[in-house]
Parts: sequence; structure tokens; C-alpha cells
Amino acid sequence: MPIQYINNLRAFACILVILTHSAMPALSPDFGFYMVFFSLLGSPSSELFVTVSSSLLVPTKLEIFEFYKKRFSKLIFPVLFWSLFIICLQYAEGKISEGKAIEKLLLIPVVPVVGVYWFVYTICGLYLIIPIISPWIASAKRKEILLLIGVWSITLLMPYVNILVNKPIYNIRGDYYFIINYLGGFIGYMLMGVYLRKFSLFFKTKFKAAAVIASCLIIGTIPILYAYGFNKNALEALSDNLSLTSAFYVIAIFCFFQNFKMPSIIEKFFNIIAKYSFGIYLIHIIIVRDVVWRVLAEHRLSHPLIETPLICLVSLAFCLLIVKLISFLPKSKYVIGV
Repeated sequence: MPIQYINNLRAFACILVILTHSAMPALSPDFGFYMVFFSLLGSPSSELFVTVSSSLLVPTKLEIFEFYKKRFSKLIFPVLFWSLFIICLQYAEGKISEGKAIEKLLLIPVVPVVGVYWFVYTICGLYLIIPIISPWIASAKRKEILLLIGVWSITLLMPYVNILVNKPIYNIRGDYYFIINYLGGFIGYMLMGVYLRKFSLFFKTKFKAAAVIASCLIIGTIPILYAYGFNKNALEALSDNLSLTSAFYVIAIFCFFQNFKMPSIIEKFFNIIAKYSFGIYLIHIIIVRDVVWRVLAEHRLSHPLIETPLICLVSLAFCLLIVKLISFLPKSKYVIGV
């Protein structure tokens, strides 16, 4: 039985992913703030996907080989299909040579053919450990899960240490020799997904829920405002997927959808997006960059506050139409996952 707020979260994450990649290069330096704004607005999208997926998949009762077979079969074939499609498209457009196309093809097992597919590789890594840690998670108490999330959050603080001492003490991409890095990375969002599902942030009053959401958004935004105003070189690190900002935004979004019900018409629309979210994710970069951007290249809109949301909505509509049509084909699960 689908859980409505989970479907809402999945659909919202899908929209945020498209929004993140919808912003075209700014027409004027004066629009720099708006570019940062949309980047920040869409920043928690991938983390939200991990959190939502983990809330449903972890802990698993499946035996390890059965889990791997079930999860990877749903993931690998669609990713491989669209990776090959993108390589062929890039070659046909003259963006890559024949040699580069072959190189990309051979490196698919370890290097995404397009940057946005990094998320799929991260999910694969998490899939590998889910059946291993599931027995512990199934019996873990609230304080035990919180303890590990707390240790993980220390890794989110380390970029601030780099900024304070002005030295690269911690590598935000990870370091095998850092004392708590084996509890770093996206495993924290996986644990957060388990916690938020198992110990939901339901509040008795909407006011309390709104206060928690606002607090998380404010705490998450303060570092970005500081970086934008006083240290732009720190913007990337402080808005990274593995940053306090992203973590607080994920909590805020999760809390919102757990406590506030959407109008039925929106929920029905979100249910459709949620069903096809993986397929939409796989093709959105093609639609946004190779279709919508090209159409608008000679017809740019005057302001990114109008242009970027419009690109997002148009791209979402195209993606949804395409995956829906593909879903009618036999064996569509090998192309779009459903």
C-alpha cells in the first residue's frame, strides 16, 4: 500500500532535480544571486531521493543475493540503455569522437557517461551495504540510530573547519584515512531516511511543525548567506550534497510532507510523477539541455525567475509524456524501470 507522503516526497525530489539543471547561463552578472538561489533550491534533490528510498528499503528482510538481484535488475538495465543512448546522441551531434565514444562505453561500469548519473552509482553503493546492516537497523533503538546520525553529522561540519583554518584539512569527497569517514557520505542520508520513517516527525499542531520547518530552513541557509556575502569561494563546499545545509533542508522537506496534506489534485499528479520518477530522472538531462535549452537559445526570457521555473515545468511535462508512452511498450521496465 503506497504511503502518500512518501509519494509526495519522491515527486517533489524529482521536480527539484529538474529545477537544478534548468537554469541557463545568466544573461547578466546582475543575475548571479538568482543563479545561486535556484542552485540552493534544488540542492537537496538527490539527498532527498536517497532518504526517501532508504525509508522504504531499509531494513530489508530479503536474503543478500535475492536483494541484489531484485534491486540491481531494476536499476542497471535502464541506466545502461540511456547511457548508450546518450553516447550515441553525443557522437551523432559531433560532441565526442569515435574514440571518446568507445572510451565512455568501456568506462560505464565505473564512470557515468553524463555527470548527473553520479547519483545512480551512489545508490548502487548503498544497495551493496543495505542487506548487511539491515539486521542491526531492524532491532536498533531510537538513540542508537541517532548516535550514528550524530557521528555522521560531524563529517558535515568538517568543511567549516577547512574554511576557518584556511587549509584543506578535510576532503569533502571523502578520505579513507579520516577517523569517522566510514560513517560519512550518503550512508547518513540512508540512516536519516530510516529514522524519519520509523520515528516520524509528526506534530500535534501545524504551528509546531511550521516552526521546526522554518528553523531547519533558516539554519541551513545561514552558511550560504555568509558564503555569498563574504566568501564566495566557500559556496560550493557549504552547499554540497554532503553539507549541513542539504541535511537541514532534507529534514525540513520531510517534516513538511509528513505534517501537511496536499490538495487531492496535486497528490494525484504527484502519484504519477512518483511512479515514473526513475525514468524521468534518467531522461531529464536530455530533455532539458538538448531540447528545451536549444529551443530557448535564440529566444531567451528576460529574467531567470521566469525562465528557470518555466524550463523546469516544460521539461517535466515532456519527460512525463515520454516515459508514459514508453511504459506502454513491452519490457518497458528495462528502459524506465517500470
